[in-house]
Amino acid sequence: MDWPNTLVAGIKAAAMGSLIGTSVPSIVAIAVAIGSLNEGDPFGLALAIMPFAVGLVIAGAGLLLIGIPTTAWLKRRRAERGSTYFWGGFLSGGLVTFAITYALFDGLWQAALLVAAFGSVTGGATGFFWWRYARRQAVETASEQIAEVFG
Repeated sequence: MDWPNTLVAGIKAAAMGSLIGTSVPSIVAIAVAIGSLNEGDPFGLALAIMPFAVGLVIAGAGLLLIGIPTTAWLKRRRAERGSTYFWGGFLSGGLVTFAITYALFDGLWQAALLVAAFGSVTGGATGFFWWRYARRQAVETASEQIAEVFG
């Protein structure tokens, strides 16, 4: 892998995944932040960007801890496809956020399920954009080279 380009692709994938996955909580946070700014609360802006910032950190950590090893495994098995990355991110994002939220909220599974829904969307989008920005070209180039040799 070309590390500078892969790093940029990972940052793009995590940012896009976070942007998509946290869009609904961000809209709510922005509405609350506007109300708090009208009342003179200086922390309104921090509240407005909090869902995206938290989602970005979690999406980046998930990409490093789950996505990169999964990429190596899929590459070895020659099973890299956009749908594989999407569903892998969707399932791992949902399961990890469910487990963490369930543990933090002392077994309140309803809250964990709600947060896991946003984790699934964030993970799926991050997986898709990881495929789109980092892996698709590499897989297509390898396929063309194989076709030239054996074609």
